[in-house]
Amino acid sequence: MFKATRIQFGTPSIETAKEVVFGREELAEKLWDSLSEGSVRLLSERRMGKTWLLMLAMATKPGWAVSLFFDAEGCSSAPEFIWKLNEKLHESKLIDIERRTKITDWFRRVAQRVQGQNVAGVEIPEIDPWPALLESTCRHLAGKVGDKKAVVIIDEFPFFLDKLIKDGRGDDAIHFLDTLRQLRQTLPNFRLVFCGSLGLHLVLDSLQREGYTGRPVNDMQTFDVPPLPEEMAVQLAGGLITGEHVECKNVELSANAVALAACRVPFYIQHIVKWMQGHTEGSWTPKRISHIPEEMFEDSGDPGDFSYYDSRLTQYYPEDIADRARVALDMLSRNPKGESFDGLLNLVRHSPKTAMLDNQELLRILEVLRDDHYLLRSRQKWIFKLEIVRRWWLAHRGGMAL
Repeated sequence: MFKATRIQFGTPSIETAKEVVFGREELAEKLWDSLSEGSVRLLSERRMGKTWLLMLAMATKPGWAVSLFFDAEGCSSAPEFIWKLNEKLHESKLIDIERRTKITDWFRRVAQRVQGQNVAGVEIPEIDPWPALLESTCRHLAGKVGDKKAVVIIDEFPFFLDKLIKDGRGDDAIHFLDTLRQLRQTLPNFRLVFCGSLGLHLVLDSLQREGYTGRPVNDMQTFDVPPLPEEMAVQLAGGLITGEHVECKNVELSANAVALAACRVPFYIQHIVKWMQGHTEGSWTPKRISHIPEEMFEDSGDPGDFSYYDSRLTQYYPEDIADRARVALDMLSRNPKGESFDGLLNLVRHSPKTAMLDNQELLRILEVLRDDHYLLRSRQKWIFKLEIVRRWWLAHRGGMAL
């Protein structure tokens, strides 16, 4: 009934994606349909499998697309981004050696900070501004692909922009956003995909607090990456149980229990089966499986990396918002059915940190948490988007004294 599958946590390559990525074929096809119309912002919380989906999409790209996957996480400056992007383009045979050499030479001069200076008695010419080279790179690519469409997937793009802002180079972040928007509007065969574990809305909030009024991504469609469909989640769980030879009294019922406990998220499905594989005291039953999340929460190694949900608030939110967001999440974690807005407002006002919080301030915090995939609003109630995250938050913070 189940196809034996092995656990794999590392991101697959494009070459192996068809064999490794499970249950995302239809979603990859929908992504290409969206890209045929315009550029896309890929949305979802961390661990939902965005990069896995992109690897599958790259492996199954249609004939009209020439695609490039570029990871911006390791870039520390705008010039480094331009240089590494051109290196990737050359590696993919989308620019020639002459252009690569030119860009490499330009980056070396930038890195040496020799603009307009004498070095060893030799006058170094002025260095071209990086926005011009970003533009020429994208225009060169669009021209290179002819009647096809150039699709550049930039992973961890918001993280890169956030790094610029925190380094005091918010103007560079703005130039990036504005330049890429202008290119999307003037190059009919140029497409961009922005994605990453940090929501772009947090970057834009930071820039807006500094006075930026632009709307640099209002021309980009949003594309949500949801959990696996229920049937696919069960098939993945059952395949992993079978492939890893986990002893269960009933594999089908156990697979359903794993899918439910993991909220149909592939990453958590793998971690729960990994836990089962490492704890072999007797056969697994659905009831025993249902308690695995709490066992994982208490493990000193934090195998599911759940602490990220708390630490990222400090890392990416303004301090006053982070503290108030934690209080709201503390209160919501105590009720799996969620809370009405008025009920939550009453609860948070019992905490000293949010005693004076008014309804507009609370609404703003809840909307930020919604956009950041912590929460959703359903049937007039605010509730955690993923039950497994609510359970972790409750175990981690929800029982703390006010």
